[in-house]
Amino acid sequence: MTRTRRAFLKRGGAAAGIAATAGCTSVLGIEATNTVKVSSMRFTEDIILGYMALESLRENTDLTALDETGLGGVTMNFRAVKNGEVTLYWLYSGGAWATIPPKHDRVIPDAEELYQAVKQEFERVYDLQYLNRAPFNNTYVLIADPAWVERTGVQTMSDFARYVSEGNTDFTVVMGPEFQQRADGWPGLAKHYGFEKMRGNLNVRNVGSSLTYQIVGEGGAEVGMGFSTNPKIRQYGLKTLEDDERFFPIYNPAPLVNGEALEAMPEMREPLNAIGPTLDTETIMRLNGLVSLQGRDPQTVAREYLQSEGLI
Repeated sequence: MTRTRRAFLKRGGAAAGIAATAGCTSVLGIEATNTVKVSSMRFTEDIILGYMALESLRENTDLTALDETGLGGVTMNFRAVKNGEVTLYWLYSGGAWATIPPKHDRVIPDAEELYQAVKQEFERVYDLQYLNRAPFNNTYVLIADPAWVERTGVQTMSDFARYVSEGNTDFTVVMGPEFQQRADGWPGLAKHYGFEKMRGNLNVRNVGSSLTYQIVGEGGAEVGMGFSTNPKIRQYGLKTLEDDERFFPIYNPAPLVNGEALEAMPEMREPLNAIGPTLDTETIMRLNGLVSLQGRDPQTVAREYLQSEGLI
C-alpha cells in the first residue's frame, strides 16, 4: 500500500502542481512555488501534528517542506498563515471559534457542526482552507485527586458545583493564570454551572499549566485544570470530572492552510487530509506520552506513526 500510494501521490500531485503554477516564480513571499513552510504552536501535541504534516509532505510529494514548528500561539500562527509567512499549521476547532474574529456568542456543541462552521467561515472571510479534522477532542477538563473524588462523591461538574454551593470550599484548586481569567475558562464555568457566588471562597492557586497534573497527583491540591489528551492524567492516576452540561468547546485539530498556497500546490491536499482521521484519543495520548514522558524526539515519533499507518 505505502509504495503504491506514495507513487500515486507524487505522480498526480506533481502534475497538478505544474499545471497550477506554470509561469509563477513565487507565492506569498515563499522562496518558490514548490516550498511549504509547516508551523505549529509550542505544546507537545501540536508539534507532533506539525511533524506529521512535514513528514507526509516530504514523503508523498516533490515539494520542499521546511520546519517552522514551535512558532508561537494561536494568534501568531493564524496571522502567519493568513499573511503567507508560513503555509500551514494545525488549529483546533474550538480555539478557532473562540479566538479568531469575528466574535461568536454561541457555543456549538456538535463536533462536525462546529468544524463545518469554522471551515466555511475561514474560506469566506480569510481565503484559508481548513482540511480534514482529527476526531480526538483535546479540551479543558477538571482533574481531581481520586481520593478526594471518593471522599466527596464528586464525579461531574454539576456535582462539583453543588458541592461548592453547599459551602464546601476548604480545598485547593490549581490552574494557569490564563484559564482563571478567560470567559470560556474558570469564570464562565462557574457562571454556567451556578457556583459563581462561591467561587471567591475557593483557594485557587496559579501555577504553570504543565505542573497542575503533578501538583494534584502528589497531593498539593485536590482539583486542577487540565487538557483531556495529556498523558500525565494517566501517569498520576487522576480522575476527570465529566462536563455533563458540555460547557467546554470541542477541540478537534485540523490543518489550516493558506488558500493561495494550496491553489498553487494542490498536491498538499491529499497527504494532509489523510492524517487527521486516523488519530483517536488513545492514539494521541500514547504519542504525547512518548514525547513528554519518555523524552522521545517528536519528529521521530511522528514519522514512526505515519509509517505504522501506511501514510508514508
